[in-house]
Amino acid sequence: MRLLNAIKSDFMFQYRQGFYFIYIIITLFYVILLSRLPQNILNISVPLIVFSDPSMLGLFFIGGIIMLEKTQGIINCIIVTPLRVHEYILSKLISLTIIAVLAGFFITAITYGFSVNWLLLTLVITLTSVFFTLTGFLISANCSTLNQYFIKMIPWMLILIIPCFSILEFKYSYLFTVIPSVSLLKLLIGAFNGINLYLALILIIYMCVINYYFLLRVKKVFEEKILYGGQ
Repeated sequence: MRLLNAIKSDFMFQYRQGFYFIYIIITLFYVILLSRLPQNILNISVPLIVFSDPSMLGLFFIGGIIMLEKTQGIINCIIVTPLRVHEYILSKLISLTIIAVLAGFFITAITYGFSVNWLLLTLVITLTSVFFTLTGFLISANCSTLNQYFIKMIPWMLILIIPCFSILEFKYSYLFTVIPSVSLLKLLIGAFNGINLYLALILIIYMCVINYYFLLRVKKVFEEKILYGGQ
């Protein structure tokens, strides 16, 4: 019940702060952009856009949410409420992931159609949203302002996004699959173009392990540096 109430509160908070309006505008921009691209490249361009959608939502929005809740004193109130730290984190993950999945479905259905692996697409968008949102949590731990967060986010984005160019397939490009963002992008492209079942299972299990580790790490860092650290 605590978790459900926290999720409802997160939806309301994000709505009041205008996050959904911004996200709708961005999603419509993506749809317009993709509708102008040649049909023969949509099987690559649509997965790239759908991948960037939860990535952006997780990294950009969680930073803004955490900084706003810090300045409004919401985070400090967690100490005196029954809500536990892991429930607070899960609430953010669930609320942002639901929006990411809905946006991904909308972009895919409008610009590409329904000839995709919807189960795999759902799993990958979920894993992608969770990974980047948790990454945003980790970045925000050492930040006290939104500008500071965006500055510290840049190197993380470079580390995670640049290796994604390995999908162009060059010598030893398969080595980059160990980087979570590359694994997620390969899975997402596989939802549109097909992927070996065993490879998909390995990458999904790998990302579940990574996300679980990040979740434990975020809980520890959140308690030490944000909740009780007084930042």
